[in-house]
Amino acid sequence: MNDIGTVKRGSAKRRKDAGMTLVEILVVLAIIGVMASVLGLSVSGGARNADIIEREATLLSVRLERAADSAALNGTPAGFAWDAKGYSFVSLQDGAWAAHPDGILAAPHLLGGAAALSVFGQPRGQYLIRSDMLPSVTNPATNSPVPLQIAIAGSKDTWEVVFDGVSARAQQKPDRPQP
Repeated sequence: MNDIGTVKRGSAKRRKDAGMTLVEILVVLAIIGVMASVLGLSVSGGARNADIIEREATLLSVRLERAADSAALNGTPAGFAWDAKGYSFVSLQDGAWAAHPDGILAAPHLLGGAAALSVFGQPRGQYLIRSDMLPSVTNPATNSPVPLQIAIAGSKDTWEVVFDGVSARAQQKPDRPQP
């Protein structure tokens, strides 16, 4: 009962010179896409490092402003402490320095190996964030306030955070001095 209009299942065979199937082409395209993604991520390593430094500078400027706002609202000074590994914020509580009451500021922020931090060229130290929102460092010659200048240096570029006691701004430095 084999009519001309019916085809037996499983009897169709591919010829050897028929070419590639759609599935084979899709598998090759998927492999090429994965390889291109891996290559793109490995080549753009420098750009990611620059993004990390910019993100760290922006984060530090936001945290400095938050600490200044907290000091002004509570009427108690805060402290900014830094070293080679990172930075943290403290607050004056009951006459002694303790972890900052704001949970975001209380946790030490580690920079990892991607960046180095220096303040006024010093790799470690402390800075007082006053409750009257004035810079705590003055120029002895002019008796005028000096804004806090923090350099965050990476392998390819340097960002600077300038804090005047009220607001902080992050900006990229054109040349990169060593921290």
